[in-house]
Amino acid sequence: MPDNPYEEIRELIWQAEKKYLTKKIAFELVLNDTLKIGDFTLFSGKKSPYYVDLRQAISDPTTMALIADSLARIIDNEVGRDKFDKILGVPTAGVPFTTIVCQKLSVPMLYYRKERKQHGARKKIEGRMEINDRILIIDDLITTGKSVIQAAEAAREQGGQVAELVVLLDREQGGPETVRANNIRPHVLFKVSDAFKWLNEVNMLSDDAYSVIRDYIQREKKTDRLNYNSNI
Repeated sequence: MPDNPYEEIRELIWQAEKKYLTKKIAFELVLNDTLKIGDFTLFSGKKSPYYVDLRQAISDPTTMALIADSLARIIDNEVGRDKFDKILGVPTAGVPFTTIVCQKLSVPMLYYRKERKQHGARKKIEGRMEINDRILIIDDLITTGKSVIQAAEAAREQGGQVAELVVLLDREQGGPETVRANNIRPHVLFKVSDAFKWLNEVNMLSDDAYSVIRDYIQREKKTDRLNYNSNI
Protein backbone atom coordinates (compact mmCIF):
# COMPACT_ATOMS: atom_id res chain seq x y z
CA MET A 1 0.00 0.00 0.00
CA PRO A 2 1.44 3.44 -0.89
CA ASP A 3 2.61 5.76 1.92
CA ASN A 4 -0.14 8.19 0.98
CA PRO A 5 -3.26 6.26 -0.14
CA TYR A 6 -4.91 9.51 -1.29
CA GLU A 7 -2.14 10.56 -3.68
CA GLU A 8 -3.70 8.70 -6.62
CA ILE A 9 -7.04 10.40 -5.99
CA ARG A 10 -5.30 13.77 -5.69
CA GLU A 11 -3.67 13.18 -9.09
CA LEU A 12 -7.02 12.27 -10.69
CA ILE A 13 -8.52 15.50 -9.37
CA TRP A 14 -5.59 17.52 -10.69
CA GLN A 15 -5.85 15.99 -14.16
CA ALA A 16 -9.56 16.84 -14.22
CA GLU A 17 -8.75 20.39 -13.12
CA LYS A 18 -6.19 20.73 -15.92
CA LYS A 19 -8.83 19.75 -18.48
CA TYR A 20 -11.22 22.34 -17.07
CA LEU A 21 -8.54 25.05 -17.08
CA THR A 22 -7.63 24.16 -20.68
CA LYS A 23 -11.21 24.81 -21.77
CA LYS A 24 -11.60 27.95 -19.66
CA ILE A 25 -8.35 29.50 -20.89
CA ALA A 26 -8.92 28.54 -24.54
CA PHE A 27 -12.35 30.18 -24.35
CA GLU A 28 -10.91 33.38 -22.85
CA LEU A 29 -8.06 33.53 -25.37
CA VAL A 30 -10.52 33.40 -28.25
CA LEU A 31 -12.74 36.07 -26.68
CA ASN A 32 -9.73 38.36 -26.21
CA ASP A 33 -8.40 37.75 -29.73
CA THR A 34 -5.24 36.39 -28.13
CA LEU A 35 -5.55 33.11 -30.04
CA LYS A 36 -5.63 34.08 -33.72
CA ILE A 37 -6.38 31.95 -36.77
CA GLY A 38 -4.89 32.91 -40.14
CA ASP A 39 -1.51 33.01 -41.89
CA PHE A 40 1.34 34.04 -39.61
CA THR A 41 5.14 34.08 -39.65
CA LEU A 42 6.71 33.07 -36.34
CA PHE A 43 9.88 34.50 -34.80
CA SER A 44 11.72 31.42 -36.13
CA GLY A 45 10.66 32.35 -39.67
CA LYS A 46 8.30 29.39 -39.94
CA LYS A 47 4.75 29.81 -41.23
CA SER A 48 1.85 28.94 -38.95
CA PRO A 49 -1.97 28.83 -39.40
CA TYR A 50 -2.43 30.16 -35.86
CA TYR A 51 -0.75 32.55 -33.47
CA VAL A 52 -0.93 32.80 -29.68
CA ASP A 53 -0.16 36.34 -28.54
CA LEU A 54 -0.29 36.18 -24.77
CA ARG A 55 1.18 39.69 -24.53
CA GLN A 56 -2.29 40.87 -25.48
CA ALA A 57 -3.73 39.15 -22.41
CA ILE A 58 -2.01 41.67 -20.11
CA SER A 59 -4.70 44.21 -21.03
CA ASP A 60 -7.43 42.01 -19.54
CA PRO A 61 -7.13 41.69 -15.74
CA THR A 62 -9.51 38.71 -15.62
CA THR A 63 -7.50 36.72 -18.18
CA MET A 64 -4.23 37.69 -16.51
CA ALA A 65 -5.51 36.46 -13.16
CA LEU A 66 -6.78 33.20 -14.69
CA ILE A 67 -3.45 32.45 -16.37
CA ALA A 68 -1.38 33.37 -13.31
CA ASP A 69 -3.61 31.27 -11.03
CA SER A 70 -3.25 28.34 -13.44
CA LEU A 71 0.54 28.62 -13.43
CA ALA A 72 0.50 28.71 -9.63
CA ARG A 73 -1.69 25.59 -9.57
CA ILE A 74 0.87 23.77 -11.74
CA ILE A 75 3.59 24.74 -9.27
CA ASP A 76 1.59 23.48 -6.29
CA ASN A 77 0.48 20.22 -7.93
CA GLU A 78 3.49 19.20 -10.03
CA VAL A 79 6.56 20.92 -8.58
CA GLY A 80 6.05 21.72 -4.91
CA ARG A 81 7.01 24.94 -3.19
CA ASP A 82 9.88 23.26 -1.37
CA LYS A 83 11.67 22.49 -4.67
CA PHE A 84 12.79 26.04 -5.54
CA ASP A 85 13.91 29.30 -3.98
CA LYS A 86 13.16 31.86 -6.70
CA ILE A 87 11.17 32.17 -9.92
CA LEU A 88 12.71 33.45 -13.14
CA GLY A 89 10.56 35.07 -15.85
CA VAL A 90 11.46 34.78 -19.54
CA PRO A 91 10.84 37.91 -21.63
CA THR A 92 8.70 39.24 -22.75
CA ALA A 93 5.32 37.60 -22.16
CA GLY A 94 6.59 35.40 -19.34
CA VAL A 95 7.61 38.36 -17.15
CA PRO A 96 4.17 39.84 -16.28
CA PHE A 97 2.79 36.38 -15.47
CA THR A 98 5.84 35.63 -13.33
CA THR A 99 5.30 38.89 -11.43
CA ILE A 100 1.77 37.91 -10.44
CA VAL A 101 2.71 34.32 -9.56
CA CYS A 102 5.56 35.50 -7.34
CA GLN A 103 3.25 37.90 -5.52
CA LYS A 104 0.64 35.16 -5.15
CA LEU A 105 3.12 32.61 -3.76
CA SER A 106 5.29 35.15 -1.87
CA VAL A 107 8.37 33.97 -3.76
CA PRO A 108 11.29 36.23 -4.81
CA MET A 109 11.31 37.05 -8.52
CA LEU A 110 14.09 37.23 -11.10
CA TYR A 111 13.97 37.98 -14.80
CA TYR A 112 16.23 37.26 -17.74
CA ARG A 113 17.69 39.96 -19.99
CA LYS A 114 18.29 38.85 -23.57
CA GLU A 115 20.85 41.64 -23.99
CA ARG A 116 23.56 41.94 -21.37
CA LYS A 117 23.72 45.37 -19.74
CA GLN A 118 26.73 47.40 -20.86
CA HIS A 119 27.03 49.20 -17.52
CA GLY A 120 26.96 48.36 -13.83
CA ALA A 121 27.22 44.65 -13.02
CA ARG A 122 26.61 43.74 -16.71
CA LYS A 123 24.54 40.71 -15.76
CA LYS A 124 21.78 38.92 -17.64
CA ILE A 125 19.72 37.92 -14.61
CA GLU A 126 18.02 40.79 -12.82
CA GLY A 127 17.07 40.52 -9.17
CA ARG A 128 18.95 39.24 -6.15
CA MET A 129 20.24 35.79 -7.04
CA GLU A 130 22.56 33.92 -4.69
CA ILE A 131 24.97 31.10 -5.50
CA ASN A 132 23.13 27.74 -5.51
CA ASP A 133 19.67 29.30 -5.56
CA ARG A 134 17.20 26.75 -6.90
CA ILE A 135 15.37 28.46 -9.74
CA LEU A 136 12.05 27.66 -11.39
CA ILE A 137 11.49 29.23 -14.81
CA ILE A 138 8.13 30.54 -16.02
CA ASP A 139 7.30 31.31 -19.64
CA ASP A 140 4.00 31.85 -21.41
CA LEU A 141 4.37 29.06 -23.96
CA ILE A 142 7.01 26.72 -25.34
CA THR A 143 7.81 26.21 -29.03
CA THR A 144 11.39 25.04 -29.61
CA GLY A 145 12.59 25.65 -26.04
CA LYS A 146 15.53 27.81 -27.15
CA SER A 147 14.57 30.90 -25.14
CA VAL A 148 14.20 28.78 -22.00
CA ILE A 149 17.61 27.21 -22.53
CA GLN A 150 19.19 30.66 -22.98
CA ALA A 151 17.62 31.87 -19.73
CA ALA A 152 18.69 28.71 -17.89
CA GLU A 153 22.27 29.02 -19.15
CA ALA A 154 22.44 32.65 -18.01
CA ALA A 155 21.16 31.70 -14.54
CA ARG A 156 23.59 28.79 -14.30
CA GLU A 157 26.48 31.05 -15.32
CA GLN A 158 25.65 33.22 -12.29
CA GLY A 159 25.62 30.20 -9.97
CA GLY A 160 21.95 29.25 -10.01
CA GLN A 161 20.52 25.74 -10.18
CA VAL A 162 17.76 25.40 -12.79
CA ALA A 163 15.71 22.21 -12.89
CA GLU A 164 12.03 23.15 -13.36
CA LEU A 165 10.01 24.93 -16.06
CA VAL A 166 6.33 25.90 -15.90
CA VAL A 167 4.48 27.09 -19.02
CA LEU A 168 0.87 27.58 -19.99
CA LEU A 169 0.87 25.76 -23.33
CA ASP A 170 3.01 23.63 -25.60
CA ARG A 171 2.96 24.38 -29.35
CA GLU A 172 4.16 20.78 -29.85
CA GLN A 173 7.25 21.68 -31.84
CA GLY A 174 9.86 19.87 -29.77
CA GLY A 175 10.23 22.29 -26.86
CA PRO A 176 9.69 19.89 -23.94
CA GLU A 177 12.16 17.38 -25.40
CA THR A 178 14.76 20.13 -25.82
CA VAL A 179 14.54 21.36 -22.24
CA ARG A 180 14.59 17.80 -20.87
CA ALA A 181 17.84 17.24 -22.77
CA ASN A 182 19.19 20.23 -20.84
CA ASN A 183 18.21 18.77 -17.44
CA ILE A 184 15.06 20.86 -17.01
CA ARG A 185 11.70 19.25 -16.22
CA PRO A 186 8.85 20.87 -18.16
CA HIS A 187 5.42 21.24 -16.58
CA VAL A 188 2.77 22.24 -19.12
CA LEU A 189 -0.90 23.02 -18.51
CA PHE A 190 -2.05 21.91 -21.97
CA LYS A 191 -0.99 21.03 -25.49
CA VAL A 192 -2.29 23.43 -28.10
CA SER A 193 -3.86 20.55 -30.07
CA ASP A 194 -6.09 19.74 -27.07
CA ALA A 195 -7.33 23.34 -26.96
CA PHE A 196 -8.10 23.39 -30.68
CA LYS A 197 -9.89 20.03 -30.47
CA TRP A 198 -12.19 21.36 -27.77
CA LEU A 199 -12.79 24.67 -29.59
CA ASN A 200 -13.85 22.68 -32.65
CA GLU A 201 -16.17 20.48 -30.57
CA VAL A 202 -18.00 23.54 -29.20
CA ASN A 203 -18.15 25.20 -32.64
CA MET A 204 -15.75 28.03 -31.81
CA LEU A 205 -13.44 26.77 -34.56
CA SER A 206 -14.71 25.63 -37.96
CA ASP A 207 -14.05 22.12 -39.25
CA ASP A 208 -11.98 23.50 -42.14
CA ALA A 209 -9.77 25.64 -39.87
CA TYR A 210 -9.38 22.78 -37.40
CA SER A 211 -8.31 20.40 -40.18
CA VAL A 212 -5.65 22.83 -41.39
CA ILE A 213 -4.30 23.41 -37.87
CA ARG A 214 -4.38 19.71 -36.96
CA ASP A 215 -2.43 18.78 -40.10
CA TYR A 216 0.09 21.57 -39.41
CA ILE A 217 0.70 20.34 -35.86
CA GLN A 218 1.19 16.76 -37.07
CA ARG A 219 3.68 17.90 -39.75
CA GLU A 220 5.63 19.90 -37.18
CA LYS A 221 5.74 16.92 -34.83
CA LYS A 222 7.09 14.71 -37.61
CA THR A 223 9.72 17.31 -38.58
CA ASP A 224 10.85 17.68 -34.98
CA ARG A 225 11.18 13.91 -34.57
CA LEU A 226 13.33 13.71 -37.71
CA ASN A 227 15.51 16.60 -36.53
CA TYR A 228 15.85 15.04 -33.07
CA ASN A 229 16.83 11.64 -34.44
CA SER A 230 19.37 13.17 -36.83
CA ASN A 231 21.08 14.89 -33.89
CA ILE A 232 21.40 11.75 -31.75
